[in-house]
Amino acid sequence: MIFTLSANQPKPEGIELYTHRGVNYTGDAPLETAGVHTLAVEFVDAVAENASVTVNGRRAAAIAGWTMCNTGKTRLGAYLWEANETDLGKAPEVSVRGVPTLTSLWMVPGRDGDIIARAKETRVKPEEVKVPFELSRPMQLVSTVGDHSFDCYKDELPDTLDRMAELVPKMRSLGFNGIESYVRWDMVEEEKGVFDWSYYDAVINRGAEFGMKWFPLIIGGSAYALPEWYREGEPGFEGFVCLEHGIENNCPTIFNEQQTPYVEKYLHELGRHYNSWGDKVFGCRLGPSGNYGESQYPASGNWGYKRQKEHMHIGWWANDRMAHVKFAAAMEKKYGDIEKLNAAWGDSYGAFEEVKCFLPVMTDNRRKRKDFVDWYMDEMTDWCNRWAVWVREEMPDLDIYQSAGGWGYTECGTDFTDQTRGMVPVSGGIRATNEDESYELNFAITRMLSSAARFYGVKFGSEPAGFGTVRSVMNRLYNIIINNGSHLFYYYPNITDSELGSQRWLEHAPLLDQRSEPHIQVAALYPDTQSKLSDGCIRYLEGSSFFSQVCPLRRHLDYDFCSERMVADGALDRYKVLVLLGRNHEGDFIEKDTLEAIDAWVHRGGIVICPVLQSNNTRGPMTVEGDQTVYRRWASGDTGKGRVFLPNVMREPLEDYIDAIDEILRSLEDLSPLTKKMLTADHPRGVYLSALESGKICLYNDLLRPAKITFASGETVEMEPVSIRIV
Repeated sequence: MIFTLSANQPKPEGIELYTHRGVNYTGDAPLETAGVHTLAVEFVDAVAENASVTVNGRRAAAIAGWTMCNTGKTRLGAYLWEANETDLGKAPEVSVRGVPTLTSLWMVPGRDGDIIARAKETRVKPEEVKVPFELSRPMQLVSTVGDHSFDCYKDELPDTLDRMAELVPKMRSLGFNGIESYVRWDMVEEEKGVFDWSYYDAVINRGAEFGMKWFPLIIGGSAYALPEWYREGEPGFEGFVCLEHGIENNCPTIFNEQQTPYVEKYLHELGRHYNSWGDKVFGCRLGPSGNYGESQYPASGNWGYKRQKEHMHIGWWANDRMAHVKFAAAMEKKYGDIEKLNAAWGDSYGAFEEVKCFLPVMTDNRRKRKDFVDWYMDEMTDWCNRWAVWVREEMPDLDIYQSAGGWGYTECGTDFTDQTRGMVPVSGGIRATNEDESYELNFAITRMLSSAARFYGVKFGSEPAGFGTVRSVMNRLYNIIINNGSHLFYYYPNITDSELGSQRWLEHAPLLDQRSEPHIQVAALYPDTQSKLSDGCIRYLEGSSFFSQVCPLRRHLDYDFCSERMVADGALDRYKVLVLLGRNHEGDFIEKDTLEAIDAWVHRGGIVICPVLQSNNTRGPMTVEGDQTVYRRWASGDTGKGRVFLPNVMREPLEDYIDAIDEILRSLEDLSPLTKKMLTADHPRGVYLSALESGKICLYNDLLRPAKITFASGETVEMEPVSIRIV
C-alpha cells in the first residue's frame, strides 16, 4: 500500500511545547488484513531528528532507521504496526513526525525481513557522521544511547547494541561526545567474587566506534542493583526502615557496615578494570544509596529488588537497629555528659543508650530536632565520601562525580554544600541530578551546588530529572554556560523528542565555548538551619518559603547561595552583599557561629539586607536558642565599616520585599559597573540576565515570543523566542 500526502495540511505556527506535530498521509486503498504490518519510510537524511510514525492514531514500533543524523544520504526506516478489526475496510491514515525530507512511504502485511534488513543496512556508519561543532574549550557532553535502563540484562546485549546503532551516531551528530550507562552491581557480580564486565565492555566499544567516551552511573546501594547471592545468601543484611511506619525496604541501610566490604570490593574491581580504558572512558558518577542510585536516602519512585515493589516514600529512614545505636553514639560524642544533652533537649535520659532516633516533627525542642537532622545528613555525606575515596583509589586518572539529587529537603539527606566539599580530597566533581522544565526552579534547586562548586574549586555538571521540552533543553544549556560547567547530560529524548529541541540545541550549543564563571557580588544566605527546623522552608517544593523568594529575586539579577558551612569556611569575602530571605512565622533561625561570622564580616565592610516584616511572625534572625543579640546590634546601628539595611515592608505581597532589595542594590556604589548593567536592564518578565567574569552579559529568553532588552546605556538587544545571547 502506497501513502500520499493528505489534503489541507496545517501550517505549523509558533513553538509547540507538549504535542508533536506530524505530516499526515492517506493510504491509496482500504486495509484488508488485520495483524502485523511493516511500514517503510524512505527519506533523505538531511536533518538531526528522531522519527515517529502513528497509524490510525496508534504508534508504530520503530525497528530501524528511526534516527536522522544529517548525513545527506538516502536512507530507509522500518516500523511495525498491529492492525485490528476496526481498521479494516478503510484507507489507513499515517502521521509521520520528524521527517521533513520524506521521499516515499509504503506498508506491506506481515513482518517484512527485507525492509528491516535494508533499513539496518542504511544506518549511519562512523565515517559518515558529521560532528556539527568542536569546542575550543572541550567539556563532557553526555547522553543516554539506549543503555541506561534499570531493567537491562546481559542476555539482552544484542538488543542493546542494536539500539545503540541508532542512537550513538544520532547523538554524535548533535555534538555529544559521551554516553552514559547504568552499571548495576548484579550485572557484573552474579556469582560472589566473579566479576564479568563483558556487557559494559561491549557498550564502551560500540560508543568508541563513533568517538564517544563512556561515563557510567555506578549503582551498588539501590535495591534493584543487588546481586541475589548478597541479598539472600550473606548474613546480616538490613534494609532501611522508616520512622513513619517501621517498615523495611531492600535498599541496604548505610548505618549497618554489613554491606561495606562487598561494595568496596565491587568499586575497587570496577576502578581497576576501567582506569586503563582512559581513551574510551571519561570517568564515572557515583550512586551510593537510595532507590534511584544517588547520594540520598530512599524517596519517591519504586524500583525494587528483583523488580518487586518496595515500601518507598520521602521520609526519615533511620529506624533500623544500627541507626539508633549510631545516633546515640554521635550524641555521646557531642555532649559527653548525658545531663548536658538533657539540658539542651529538655529531656531526662538516664544514659546515652536510651537515646533513639525520632521523627523531627514530634519534638518542639529546636536543638533536639536540629541535632538529629544534622546527624542524619552527615551520615549520608560520610557514606558518599567513602564511595568517592574507594573509587579514586583504583581510578586515579579519570573524572569522578557525585550524584546530588532532590531539592535540598532534609529527609533526602543530601547536604548540597557538604557533598560538594567532600569531593575536594578526591579532585572530583558534583552533578546536580534534579533540573526541571522551569528555569527559575532549576536556579532555585541547583544554585547551592554550583555556588559551592565554584567556592571549593569542584567541577560542576547537571542532569534533568525527566522529560523536558525545548525550554528545558535551552534553560539547562543556559544554566551550564553561566556556571562555567564542565559536564552536561541529557537523556536522548530530552533533545530528540522535543519540538525544536535539536534545532535550538544545534544553534546554541557552540555558545558553550563562551561559558564563564558568573560575576557575582550578591549572595542569599542558604537556610541550612531553618530548613532543618521547619518543613515550610524547603520541604514542600511548591510551597517553600525560601524558593518563593528565590525565584522573583532571580528576575532582577543573578546571585549566589551562601550556606552556613561556606560562611564558616570564609566565603563571605567573595561578596559585597548578603541578602536574608526570611519570612517564617516562627522565626528565622541561624546558628550562633554563623550569625557572629556574618556580623564580623559586616564590621569589616560587608552589606546585609534583612527584612523587617510587618506581620505576626517573630522579626529578625536569631540563634537556635532564640538569641537575637546580633540582630539587635544591627538594628541599633552597630555595623562597624559595613551596613545593614532593614527594609520595613508588609509580609504580603512578597514582591514588596523583592522590590525593596532591588531598590537598595541599585543605590549601592559598591557594586561593579557590570553588576549594575545586569541589574538595571529593562526586560520582560521571563528574560534572565547573568553577568560573566568574561565581562559580558549572558541573556536567556524563556518566553514563547520575541523579547527586547534595553540597557541603561540605551543599547538594545532583540531576542528570538527561547534563545540565548551573549553580549
